[in-house]
Amino acid sequence: MSLNVSGLSVYTDENKMELIKKSLLEGRTMEFITVQPDIKSSATINIIDSTLVGQAGSCGFNPDGTTALTQRAISVAPIKVNESICLDTLEAYYTQKMMNPGSYNESIPFEQIYAEEKAGKISAMIEDIIWKGDTTLTGNLSLADGLLKVIDAEGTVIDGNVGSETAITAANVIDIVDGMVGVVPTDIINKDDLVLFLGYDTYRTYAKALRDANLFAYTGAENQGGDFIQMVPGTNVKVVAVRGLNGTNRMLLSTSSNIYVGVDLLSDSEDFKIFYSNDNDEVRFISKFKLGVQVAFPEFCVEYTNA
Repeated sequence: MSLNVSGLSVYTDENKMELIKKSLLEGRTMEFITVQPDIKSSATINIIDSTLVGQAGSCGFNPDGTTALTQRAISVAPIKVNESICLDTLEAYYTQKMMNPGSYNESIPFEQIYAEEKAGKISAMIEDIIWKGDTTLTGNLSLADGLLKVIDAEGTVIDGNVGSETAITAANVIDIVDGMVGVVPTDIINKDDLVLFLGYDTYRTYAKALRDANLFAYTGAENQGGDFIQMVPGTNVKVVAVRGLNGTNRMLLSTSSNIYVGVDLLSDSEDFKIFYSNDNDEVRFISKFKLGVQVAFPEFCVEYTNA
């Protein structure tokens, strides 16, 4: 005789490991630009500019020159994330082992990691909208217009593709970046908040090209105090990789003080509610925030896009 196990399924222990969340690049653009809070629908970036006319010294008063007060509007779009979980669904799977005894469960048994997962996904979504948002698209990117759409609509933005390149490669990326730095307006070239934003994919190409070009003297992010952050050699321009530009083959160079993100409450996108709804017998997740972007001086923006 022998043991007959043909009526059994191969055993898999589904309770051995705790839940883990999928790793993803979260947003960090707002760390490097200007955030304007307290906007319910729209507000203005108030600008003062003047022309100064010098005159030869003499008696009398001869007024000349002008001071102009102008504005650029920054509008925010209301955005929300809603999700519901019927806890009874969890009782039919391995998750039942995480639940409290009884039929009246009112909380997610893995609420901590659930909250961390949602916070990370919201951060990533905001980052993508800040750069690639376009209300003519579909999905999450359609919720608000992003910086790429804003600067593409401006006629005074400086073309940073000075070599008319059709792609960013290891062979040309150093020249592309140097070309962008070379056309930064002289009025802002000495500013200490010049930032070149690019995707992580382009950043890796740039960092490798610098390392390969000068193996013994390369000073990259490893000794400049930041992850995926470094200086363009010999300049005051900081290179910062951001998730929102991944896959775009686009770069933007300007001062941090020139790029705006509008919000309502600063912490709105970080705050959310997880609660049990007695009326619906389910756990609900709610996140609400407002988001919009603008640049104060388009003429101080240098953009790269493939020719």
